[in-house]
Amino acid sequence: MNFGNRGNDINPDDVASVTVLAGPAATALYGSRASNGALIITTKSGNISKKAEITFSTTNTFSSVLKLPDFQNQYGQGFYTGVNSDGTLSYDTQDWGDNWSWGAPFTGKVEPWGQQIDGVQQQKPYSATPNNIKHFFSTGFVTNNNIGITSGNDKSSYYLGLNSENSNGIYPTSVDDYNKYSVRFNGKANLSNNFYTSVNFNYVRIQSNNVAGGQAGGSVLQSLYQTPRDIPIDKMGNLNNKYNGYGYTDAGGVYHPDKFGFYNEFYPSPWLLLRDYKNYDDVDRVTGGINLGYKPVPWLDVLERVTTDFSSDRRRLLTPKFSYTPADPGVIGDPAYPAGIEVVSNGGYEEDTYTTGEINHDLMVTAKKNLNDDFSGSLMVGNNVRLNNSTVTVTSTNQSAGLITPGWYNFGNSNGPIYATNYHSTQRRVSVYGDLNLAYRNMVYLDATARNDWSSTLPVDANSFFYPSVSGSFIFSELLKGSTIEKILNYGKLRASWAQVGNDAGPYQLTTGYSQASIADGYTNGNTIFPFSGVPGLMINSTLGDARIKPEITTSREIGTELGFLDNRLSVIANYYSNRSKNQIVASSVAPSSGYLFSIVNAGVIQNQGVELTLRGTPIKTADFSLELFATYTRNKNKVLSLPNHAQIQVGGFNGMAIVAQEGKPYGEFYAVSNQTENGHTVVGASDGEPLPTANAVYLGSYNPKYQGSFGGTLNFKNTWMLSFLFDTKQGGVYYSNTKSGIDFNGTSAETGGNRNPQIWANSVINTGTASQPVYQTNTTAKFIPQDYYANFEPAGMDVVDASYVKLRSLQLEYQLPARLLNNSPFGHASVGLFGNNLFLWTPKSNKYVDPEMNSSGSGNEQGFDFTAQPSVRNYGFNIKVTF
Repeated sequence: MNFGNRGNDINPDDVASVTVLAGPAATALYGSRASNGALIITTKSGNISKKAEITFSTTNTFSSVLKLPDFQNQYGQGFYTGVNSDGTLSYDTQDWGDNWSWGAPFTGKVEPWGQQIDGVQQQKPYSATPNNIKHFFSTGFVTNNNIGITSGNDKSSYYLGLNSENSNGIYPTSVDDYNKYSVRFNGKANLSNNFYTSVNFNYVRIQSNNVAGGQAGGSVLQSLYQTPRDIPIDKMGNLNNKYNGYGYTDAGGVYHPDKFGFYNEFYPSPWLLLRDYKNYDDVDRVTGGINLGYKPVPWLDVLERVTTDFSSDRRRLLTPKFSYTPADPGVIGDPAYPAGIEVVSNGGYEEDTYTTGEINHDLMVTAKKNLNDDFSGSLMVGNNVRLNNSTVTVTSTNQSAGLITPGWYNFGNSNGPIYATNYHSTQRRVSVYGDLNLAYRNMVYLDATARNDWSSTLPVDANSFFYPSVSGSFIFSELLKGSTIEKILNYGKLRASWAQVGNDAGPYQLTTGYSQASIADGYTNGNTIFPFSGVPGLMINSTLGDARIKPEITTSREIGTELGFLDNRLSVIANYYSNRSKNQIVASSVAPSSGYLFSIVNAGVIQNQGVELTLRGTPIKTADFSLELFATYTRNKNKVLSLPNHAQIQVGGFNGMAIVAQEGKPYGEFYAVSNQTENGHTVVGASDGEPLPTANAVYLGSYNPKYQGSFGGTLNFKNTWMLSFLFDTKQGGVYYSNTKSGIDFNGTSAETGGNRNPQIWANSVINTGTASQPVYQTNTTAKFIPQDYYANFEPAGMDVVDASYVKLRSLQLEYQLPARLLNNSPFGHASVGLFGNNLFLWTPKSNKYVDPEMNSSGSGNEQGFDFTAQPSVRNYGFNIKVTF
């Protein structure tokens, strides 16, 4: 279940500017949180000596599914039962309750389907419903309304922002609604005696209901994807219809609450999941800060700053309790629904609370002074204390037995002991830092920083780590002024830097703790949770701590240039970097025989080298019209240089698939069992023609792309019309698709279409020798059956897919009303715009499944996993903005 992240709390209308700081050289002063770069977001504030101004804006966005898997439309519900004498397959024709689409080829003939209820069975043409998944989804809608009020004079100013965002997502009905309300106040004032102050406050309130994805019991998408190609699932939303619902009234007027009429015996109706499975989320977040500054002399500034960030995330998960048997009597004959089927859920109720808080205190003293006509400089020294607190409480009804009474979601309705666990962490960092800037004739610049952190999460006797940086730049075009070269090259800059940045461990990774004991019974997939019969029990955690853990250190070297030609009509920015990180702190897999599953380790040395290029030009520029184009290219080469004891470290995965770090390979490699190959040929079995699996997991690529790029532009006409666009791309890299695995299994994927009769695997060979001395010959006789392979034998490695893509990321048209049209109106500014985001997606032919940007594993090291992730969406809409 993805409940989003706190980045959703930011109101774009409150943002005045965003500065991107890339890499350790730019962010060394900001500490460990900026070790991979930082986004510096500055919110709006009032303007000195400006009258009160009110800005209203509304943005209304429609959403639709961007990419769904490609499906086959040749075969329907069922499966093969044998091979005929002519080599074709024979099929089951009465598989009324199955989710497989391995049935006979479509004929278009009207045939019965689903359950026989009250002696009547539905009928429909036995043909494909090509859009049964696509049309299940609806058009989402978001309306975002914002009011900004700003005012000020020569003594003080303020900004007040009010925002509401209300949406209904792409799932039908209003089950995936999202409502956010926020208020922001920023104020500043000049006090007497050279003191000044500012205060900021932001409150966000979010209420939402989230549709489950992945492989959970309430996953709507999983149920959708397990629908045969002839079933009109998009038209089965009326759960009062006895052929769609759960509980029905028979022809005699008797209600049967324990009977279901939905056709599928293996997966509940997605419409039922939408109606009865709820995942509520309520969030309150408060951020704010107070600054007090003192300038005893114009060149000296003393600033005291205290900020806080507090959030409370409360989740309620409702799983219904039910037990249904088919309404079909299941009598042997034609037609007949499988007898003895029971759809059961023990139900459950869970409340999760995630409370986080952060307090920052900074004292900074900054001196800025021109030393003489040639030299100027500044020096800043500071101290930071950061305290983080986090509390997690998970409470639920008995995880095995669930609820006693259906429909009552209360811990008092737990069918057995309540499950409860909680976690609390406190982390403190104390830092001192300094920043020295020197400039010579506005041409040569030198910047040096130093920071030392003391962290509570590191060993007491080794909790201090120091990291410096130094960078310099030379604007050599200053030497070209007045020359003929300046007419062509009007700006030129060279820069270089060396920097280090440190990062500490997460809380409580130094020791190995204990948790409530839980024993799996191995038979019913249930758990025995202690206390049991009054006997308490604890068990050691599965992750082994390291009492001597060291901080991570990343060392970066960069060199680059910025060039401007033809009065900056053409500009080039080029950068080369080399980053080396050592002592990476990861949870590495260990042999279960050790009594643990993971061990906290310092993982060795990882190197990143790459180039970043930006080209920007204005080929057309007149008094009324201009066209600006830009392109970027980034290539990063990642390599694991060393690991402790040269061991392979697993950083993520599941049974049959792992993401590992291995010396000499890129970080984040996929390893899994796949089909055996020999010189590009698939090795198959001599008896059944099935591809043989590899004896061990093999390397299948990394989730890191080979390169990234973008291309965009802006057209401006008379400063009233503006059209902008942006394409971006990632090329190379792979991801694992559980979506592919699932729809291959049930025979709905495009690759399971085509010829399904026994056939020779294309470009296959057979080993006619021995395992130790193989002799491979072209396969001309051994035939496989696609259903057997895809439903039973396809290894996880065959579900690793090319992650390349090209996207039309944004397209925007804006019209600003000319000032002359507003002279007699109360408005000082007015504009209207049309926009679209993620409008089109192009993927390789091998990726017929999902948007490769989808990721089911969050933002950690475990990337590139699609576990039936929610489909990505395209957005399009309009906005209006007026100021008065």
